Amino acid sequence: MKLAGATTAVRLRRLSALPVFALIAVLAIVLGVASPHALSAQNLINILNQQVSLILVTVGQTIVVLTAGLDLSVGSVVSLTTAIASHGTPFAVPLAILAALAVGLVNAGGILRFGIHPILMTLSTMTAVQGLALLVRPIPGGTVPGWMKTYAGAEILGLPLPVICAAVVVFLAAVVVSRSRFGLHLMATGASAQSALLGGVNTGRIILLAYLLSSLFACLGGLNLAARLASGDPLVGQPFGIDSIAATALGGTQLSGGLGGVAGPVVGVLFLALLGNGLNLLNISTYYQMIIKGVLLILAVSAHRRNQPGL
Repeated sequence: MKLAGATTAVRLRRLSALPVFALIAVLAIVLGVASPHALSAQNLINILNQQVSLILVTVGQTIVVLTAGLDLSVGSVVSLTTAIASHGTPFAVPLAILAALAVGLVNAGGILRFGIHPILMTLSTMTAVQGLALLVRPIPGGTVPGWMKTYAGAEILGLPLPVICAAVVVFLAAVVVSRSRFGLHLMATGASAQSALLGGVNTGRIILLAYLLSSLFACLGGLNLAARLASGDPLVGQPFGIDSIAATALGGTQLSGGLGGVAGPVVGVLFLALLGNGLNLLNISTYYQMIIKGVLLILAVSAHRRNQPGL
């Protein structure tokens, strides 16, 4: 019976991302007919390059969501990272990484030590970190180290280097989440933390690692964004919190935890990006675009109803 339940859970995890794959296939067909330029190689490469930062942030968000948590502070971490990196000193990047890990540590500490709900805890750190970003860089400006500019503009076989690096990171994250003991413990913690604890899983350690990884991936996204901008912006990360949650939900990862993976949310990012790009090419008003994306998110969230624990 236990083996059958585990097999069912694995099968559901594999199937959870199928709807977003179907959606992006349908969208590609529609846009290909409506606008020939939408699916051109150069346009697709540009979309991928523009979405690298959100893809990285979404991977971290997915890891937290799998534990039945939520990280609203990722956007502020992105902003703080660009603000620190734009000071251009040799210690800017290590300092940005340490700052991001400190945010993850505070988030996990508040949730685990004081029992604060993840939404309230990360909402609080989101506000505090946003203020810190404005303190570090009150207005957009500054410059990043030269190697970051080189990285942002580099290509290999016609593909931007950031896209290649992001693909490698996503692949490794997907393998870890779907095939490692850590990934299994993520799912178990999200499905039922109490049951996982009784089963020998150190749920506190898993949640701590999840929030540290979320902040680290947000920092990587911020570094990539700073490299593209060649400067810092204390408000540039504001959309990333909601966008990463939307992509995670659209990608089939259950917001109540315990079900999902990395591939679906990444495709969710690409779906939203392709949708926005296609609507722009078709001259659809920004207001209607927001309505369409909001409706899609509502549909995605309403489909995430758990029928039984762990499924």
